[in-house]
Order: sequence, then structure tokens, then C-alpha cells
Amino acid sequence: MKLIYVVKKEDLNMTYKQILQKKLFFSSTLTSRLKAHGQIRFIPPIYSTNQYPEENAIIEVNLISSKSNIVPVEGSIDILYEDNFFLFVNKPSGLPSHPSKGHYSDTIANYVEYYLNSKNLTSHIINRLDKETSGIVVFAKNSYFHSIVSREFEKRQVEKTYIAIVHGRLTKKSGLIEKPIKRSQDGIKREIHQDGSFASTYYEVIDCFENFTLLKLKPITGRTHQLRVHLSSIGHPIVGDYIYGEQKTQNTPLLLHAYSIRFNFKLIDNKIYNITSPLPHYFYEFAGRHLEF
Repeated sequence: MKLIYVVKKEDLNMTYKQILQKKLFFSSTLTSRLKAHGQIRFIPPIYSTNQYPEENAIIEVNLISSKSNIVPVEGSIDILYEDNFFLFVNKPSGLPSHPSKGHYSDTIANYVEYYLNSKNLTSHIINRLDKETSGIVVFAKNSYFHSIVSREFEKRQVEKTYIAIVHGRLTKKSGLIEKPIKRSQDGIKREIHQDGSFASTYYEVIDCFENFTLLKLKPITGRTHQLRVHLSSIGHPIVGDYIYGEQKTQNTPLLLHAYSIRFNFKLIDNKIYNITSPLPHYFYEFAGRHLEF
């Protein structure tokens, strides 16, 4: 895959090095590595990246896909959106996002790796969902694209929206849960603890039925199990959460769905990705009626 950048008039007050850093988001280390492997070319040729370019000069980068340690396995994937840079898939509940102990080849990452390998590409997972959580998982088609968007996640510039059904009726229509989260002693569960990492979740009540509430959730931070721990901590565990709440209700899967994701991909003229995933059928079956949000 080739990346081609044409120097604009507005770039003429920057050196090539500054353009690579500010417009293409390359570190000095990455630039040096690309040059050493002959993967970056300047037209017309230059003697130093510290020199200033002329308008319409070209920076051409050959983005060779790095090897992946994910085993490619043929499997079904529900593609929500795909372009030259990213693949957005809809992960069903019960399927792990990424290989781990006991799940080396039966994850959405394995299936995506197989799919992308057929196009001579490798997968680079950007966000992960709990095995029980359904919804959007994003894969970059190159480690370079992955690093750019990962920075946006670190800076909390990615807007993620989840839909959940919880036990009980919330009295407030919206609110902010800010409680620190720490790994529990069993090494698997998380818990609210004063020595934990700061965690913040915004919630908004969409609808209520019987003794349940349909919520829209926006995690401001991205701690492991954050939404499940936070909602349980205020006495409204997610339906189907047998770890942080009540036992599974009528064999219902965890009613937590990664509904939408929105981020700005600065590399391509600030392209905005705004992808949504339809709510699984079992949400409607549990509610016994249509849900609007």
C-alpha cells in the first residue's frame, strides 16, 4: 500500500521533517526506519529532511504490512464498513475479540486476519470488547494507521456509544458516574477502589419498562469492564451480567452493545468515521417491544 502526500502551499513554511511529523504523524524513528529500508521517496530528490520543499513536491511512502502473530482462521464476519484504511465488524455476543488463554483461534481477530490475508493485508485490532459484549470492533489494515487512531483513543478523542438494559429504574434522566476502578485480587474481575484508576461514564435514560431501564452509555475513559462495574456500583447491573450483577435472566445474553463509534482520521483531510451497528434481536425480545434510541 502506498501513501502519497503532495506538498501544499500552506506547507512551504515547514521542512520535510516537520511535514512528516505534523501532517503524516511520523516519528523521527519511523522516518529513519523507512528511509533505511528504502520505503520513503521524495520527488524531487532531497539531501536532508531538514530542507524546505517546493509546492507540489511529492512524498511517497511504501507501507509494507508488518507480520501478525494472529493465526488466520476462516470464519464468518459481519462487515459494517470497509475502506483502504479500516475494517469495522459487528462482533456477536459470546465471541472473544482477541486471542487469549483458552481462545487462540476462535476469536473475531482470527477471522478478520484470514479475511485480510486474502487481500495480502494484516489486521491490527484497535478496540476490544468483552467476550459477552456485542457490537463494533475496529481493525486497521496497517500498523501505521493503527498507531494514528490509537493516539486518538489515548487522548479521548474517540466517541463511543453503548446501549444497555439494566435492572431497576434510574431516578435521574442522565448523570456521570466517576469512580476509580482497580483489578480485584482474583486478577480477572474489576472493582471500585480508591486506589484504582480514574474512570468516568456518562449515562442517559432512553426508556423504562417493567423494572428495567434502557440506557445510552458513553465511556469517557476506557477501563476494562468499566460500564459493567460502574452500573453495578450504583445498584443497576446490566441484564445478563452474571459477574457483576444478578444471575443470567431467562438465559439472556449480556444486554450491552457497542452501538456506535466516531473518530477523526487526521491523515486523510480530517475524514470523520461515524459507524453504527444494529441492536441485536434479543434486546427487542427481552423488552417484548420495539426500542427507540
